[in-house]
Amino acid sequence: MALPTLSVVDYILLILLLLSSAIIGAVFGFIKSKKSSAKEFLLADGGMGVFPTALSIMVSFLSAITLLGTPSEVYMYGTMYLYQAISWIIASTLTALVFMPKFRELNCTSAYEYLEKRFDRSVRMCASFAFSFFMLIYMAIVLYAPALALSQSKLFIQYQIRKRQIVTILATGLNIWISVVSIGVICTFYSSVGGMKAVIWTDVLQAVVILVGLLAAIIQGFIALGGVRAAMSIASKGGRIEFNSVSLDPRVRHTVWSLLIGGSFNALSTYGFNQTQVQRYMCVRTTRGAKQALFINAFGATIIIWLSGIIGLILYAYYAECDPFTAKYVTDIDQIFPYFVMEVLSGIKGLPGIFLACVFSGSLSTISSGLNSLAAVIIEDVYKGLMGKTLTDERQGLASKIFSIVLGAVVMLLTYVVSYLGSILNAALSLFGVLSGPVMGAFFLGFFFPQANSRGGFIGFIASLLLQLWIFLGAQITKNQMKSERLPLSVANCPTLVNITTTLTTSTRSNPLIDFYSISYMWYTPIAVGTVVIVGLIVSYITGSQKPNEIDPKLLISVSDLCCCCLPKRMRDWFRCGIIENGYFEKKAENDIELPISEEFDKVRNSFCSQTFSTDTKDTFPSDIVIENVVEKGHDNPAMTMKD
Repeated sequence: MALPTLSVVDYILLILLLLSSAIIGAVFGFIKSKKSSAKEFLLADGGMGVFPTALSIMVSFLSAITLLGTPSEVYMYGTMYLYQAISWIIASTLTALVFMPKFRELNCTSAYEYLEKRFDRSVRMCASFAFSFFMLIYMAIVLYAPALALSQSKLFIQYQIRKRQIVTILATGLNIWISVVSIGVICTFYSSVGGMKAVIWTDVLQAVVILVGLLAAIIQGFIALGGVRAAMSIASKGGRIEFNSVSLDPRVRHTVWSLLIGGSFNALSTYGFNQTQVQRYMCVRTTRGAKQALFINAFGATIIIWLSGIIGLILYAYYAECDPFTAKYVTDIDQIFPYFVMEVLSGIKGLPGIFLACVFSGSLSTISSGLNSLAAVIIEDVYKGLMGKTLTDERQGLASKIFSIVLGAVVMLLTYVVSYLGSILNAALSLFGVLSGPVMGAFFLGFFFPQANSRGGFIGFIASLLLQLWIFLGAQITKNQMKSERLPLSVANCPTLVNITTTLTTSTRSNPLIDFYSISYMWYTPIAVGTVVIVGLIVSYITGSQKPNEIDPKLLISVSDLCCCCLPKRMRDWFRCGIIENGYFEKKAENDIELPISEEFDKVRNSFCSQTFSTDTKDTFPSDIVIENVVEKGHDNPAMTMKD
């Protein structure tokens, strides 16, 4: 029996995807690029449309890990995870109405500039380094995911041998490192050459490929199982369809409360305060357009999550009586979906190629977004913020391209390291949430608590980070002592007898903190945010809290204006904790010193004023400057142009 393997059509589809991405980068880098500026490279000149930006926001963190991990999550634990779709809607809505308008008002290229304005440089640097570290690790894992998918052709050899069938050894598919290098090089090329415009438009292409790939797998899966009703019946009998876990125990992996509350915090840390997403909001022409993009993203992300969950149910229905993971046909649970594609869909030429293009697209979108955002953080926060250097706009644009190339090479090298981590991959993904929680907490402390000072922000961040690392490392060390929540799997009807090895564990002394370490990972971000806020406020009061008139009101978000707009003005002022809109500026005015003006200067000033208010203004301004009080192309701010 011949081995199912990638056909010529499958390879053509993969090559077309990579070439299309490279061509888009070349078009925006060499043809449509007007100037090599930082604003164009990092923010697409602030002129992107709503729909392409919405798709880019959607796929930036819907990576290959999501496309492979969500089906295996439902396969092993059931459909409770699909409440994440509601969490993403909540997070997108809060970001659109509360946080995104504030970032656009502050007009920051790096989101972490705000932390220096609100606290000091140390808090900004902590957040920037935390973001940079987990994005590098995350991108390396995302880059390795398609290689994981491509390795299934070799696993299929094992399956055929176990069935004791005669096999013909054919090409086993692409080498893992060929796929890693090809994705890394193409992604680095179009990200560094085309900038944010190329990243967003390739994200549009990749979003379409992802949707087509998921739909193709679902349709063929239902056909193979004899219809939707048959598949859902098997999944229901196996206990995979579940939406009613309402336990209040924080140790339960997934409940309605952990997914809606903890999941919303997790998603908000991505949508509201992650540099990758904040840059997208700055690319849209208007704040209203950015809001529309976030709402479209919420709808699209919900569809992707639910389609991935349906695939998980199809996988269980197909392998209900012979689980490939238990039977050792696959070495990792995340290989279930690619294994299914090679076994079931390989009979139709092109379908495996569509699936692999789907997984490749998930990786390309995440890595390209990460490279661009990391370049922005390194230049804005490290080079200009920490080192105090200055660059012209064009030189900063060139530096951004160079950093993108260097970072792309670093990610490919880290992927080689990640390939040796094995089961630690899941731990590395949990580390992503561990590091993003304290960053989100620092923003919460700054936006909503005017009493917090710089010491409170810094110590609160460090305390939260240490607590998260403690829980994370404790959970990794004691995970063998924790109760498994995996649903039962069967190998009753496997073609050959499967030897299941049961490891007998000796009685060991249980860790006294096992209950603490067993807290569901969904609660990590709420714990981190709460720690920053509580510790930050305590330290601020001990060291002398901020006075209301010492804070620029633009750096705060008033809860009273958001939630209590119908209350009397006196009550709203009380909720503002004494912050008066004009108090900060009145204090600045009081500190200004009026210098004496000489009679000669007074004469010159009066002469200039008489010219200014004269009806003949041709000599008032130089002839090469025209000031136009217009809103150009629907942008939020007036435009000032200069004649050539």
